[in-house]
Amino acid sequence: MHIRSPISRRPSHRVEGHLIVPALLPICLVLCGGARQADVGPLPNGLAPSPAGPAPASFYVDCSAASNGNGTESRPWNSLARVGSTTFRPGERILFNRGTTCKGILEPLGSGTATSPIVIDAYGAGPQPIIDGEMNTAAVQLVGQQGWEIDNLEIVGGDKYGIYIAGSAPNTAYRHFRLTNLNVHGAHYVSKVTNDSDEILITIGNTGESINDVVLDGVAAHDSKVNNGIFIEAGTPFNSSPPILGKNITIRNSTVYNIYELGMTIFAAMYGLMENNVVHNAGQCPPHPGCGPGATGGLMDLYCHICTMQDNESYDIQDYSRWDGGDYDIDVWNVDNIVQYNYGHDSIGYCVSVFSAFNEVSFNHIIRYNVCSNNSRLANSPDPGEIFMNTHGDDVSGTLDGIQVYNNTFYWNPATPAPAFNTVNASFVGTHANLFKNNIVYSTVPDLVETTSDFELDNNVYWTAGAKPGWNFDGTDYVNLASYQSATGQDRHSKFTDPMLVSPSYHGVLRPASAFTLLPRSPALKAGANVCDGIADCSMGTRDFWGNPLPKDTGYNIGAWQ
Repeated sequence: MHIRSPISRRPSHRVEGHLIVPALLPICLVLCGGARQADVGPLPNGLAPSPAGPAPASFYVDCSAASNGNGTESRPWNSLARVGSTTFRPGERILFNRGTTCKGILEPLGSGTATSPIVIDAYGAGPQPIIDGEMNTAAVQLVGQQGWEIDNLEIVGGDKYGIYIAGSAPNTAYRHFRLTNLNVHGAHYVSKVTNDSDEILITIGNTGESINDVVLDGVAAHDSKVNNGIFIEAGTPFNSSPPILGKNITIRNSTVYNIYELGMTIFAAMYGLMENNVVHNAGQCPPHPGCGPGATGGLMDLYCHICTMQDNESYDIQDYSRWDGGDYDIDVWNVDNIVQYNYGHDSIGYCVSVFSAFNEVSFNHIIRYNVCSNNSRLANSPDPGEIFMNTHGDDVSGTLDGIQVYNNTFYWNPATPAPAFNTVNASFVGTHANLFKNNIVYSTVPDLVETTSDFELDNNVYWTAGAKPGWNFDGTDYVNLASYQSATGQDRHSKFTDPMLVSPSYHGVLRPASAFTLLPRSPALKAGANVCDGIADCSMGTRDFWGNPLPKDTGYNIGAWQ
């Protein structure tokens, strides 16, 4: 089985002169809470706060200039070495001339604040300025710093990292990082061990650190053989009680593609958000020891509390390690996650997964208003299903409590017959509601559901195109809906009938505009239930996959279209 052990981001190593020690120590089995953390007092790296002085300056860099100037627009600096030898003050700007290339490592010194950050940006006309990291460990690096905004650059190369941002002082909370409109690609390293390299890595460096207030917006990470596209490790949850989690981590309007393992990951955070992103062709690592025992996937939350994945597209995720290969992953140690309004298609594994392990309880997760199409493209996939749950880890198993799956639409066409809704390898505890309701399963294979009495199923529409249906409940197979309903009491208001979808087998690139909506005489129209009836603190949400508002209290459709 493929449940991951706690991620140790990387062994001790020096990154351009800074010692980064392992962040994750033996597991703390506490799931919830935050921790009191030291605010940043003296600036990291021994940098003293700048004394009061003139208004913040702008410094200009043009690496095509014949000679090195004084940093003004008329006499710009002409090397990254000049930038790296300067300690910048809050509010100052470093501006690179468009249409030019600077070679080396961009590692400016100093820290800004949330209200007065230090900004790296472009000036002039033409294409984005290029930072070519060559064979430096990273092309852009900030260590032990905070209050930075990096905008409008193309970042090429670096060996293990395109962008590397890390803490350096134990028990320190670092704040405010913005990466906007960046094109990051072509790091040179070929991954050999899981989590040994990334196009973009934002991470803690020592015990008790956290990274907070991070926004990546309009960032592309692509086309390299490093391990991950975007990996944000925001806290150190395993060596303190309660665990230390970073806060307010957002990745939006960004793309990752042609990467060896994972596309986007938020790890060890509270209030995480991934929205309006596209990930495809992750998991490209060919069979060799560097591809395992890691996982491949599109978007993943790991040790993420109150985190959301919404309005994303993930597709063509590969899985040469034969683990995962799915679109959206609610992984181990997660609490209060929502996966909604997403489109996942044509991947080797599942569309949406929920995992637990290490004696932990993962609880209160909602999967709703998603469209999943043509996944599980690997024959005899170890992770089959549009919805796949597993708690039986290689090391120590875990449990789930409160998984609500409702108002999704699935076109289920696996390479090898397997259930579209698959929870048979998951264990459940507690009193939170586990439900599978108001879903449409349009399948080309007999297998529709394989689950247990831990779940309540109802108000679903099932259909098999050209195949006899099959339900497996508590280990018993049923070949028609009536016998299954009679024997189990489940799916009492569900139907086995053609849901009459527009283009039910659509699995193209770009979110469906009309595919999977309901035709006028569809049996799914106004046949759904309010799944929150009798459940405290439950909400059906505010809109459907296409942005349509939901009806009030009654009149819900079955499926993702309202």
